[in-house]
Amino acid sequence: MSVKTPRVLICRVKSALLCFANASSIEERIMRWINEEEEDENTMSNDERKILFVVLDMSNLMNVDTSGITALVELHNNLIQIGIELVIVNPKWHVFHKLNQAKFVSKIGGRVYLTIREALDACFGLKV
Repeated sequence: MSVKTPRVLICRVKSALLCFANASSIEERIMRWINEEEEDENTMSNDERKILFVVLDMSNLMNVDTSGITALVELHNNLIQIGIELVIVNPKWHVFHKLNQAKFVSKIGGRVYLTIREALDACFGLKV
């Protein structure tokens, strides 16, 4: 599920697990949404991106395995290459602990927030 907000793509993982069975499809779907948004704005200059942030709402996510973490790392790397930053919102303690142990939290610059509002305030405080 995704929500359109100017310059932000907000996605909620509706599954309780981010694992080998669904991790790559979630990553591919997010990249497809970004590509569709970027293609809709062919009139923009190369310096101006339509999407600056992908906010990944993990409030439904109860667990993540190594395949899920690997998919998040790949997603982060793909986004960085095209100038988009990944932000994590509302992970459960167990999920946060695993992401932290895998050093993913530091890889995304510690951009983990409790609410979408808090994440958007922090993002636009940095960019605008």
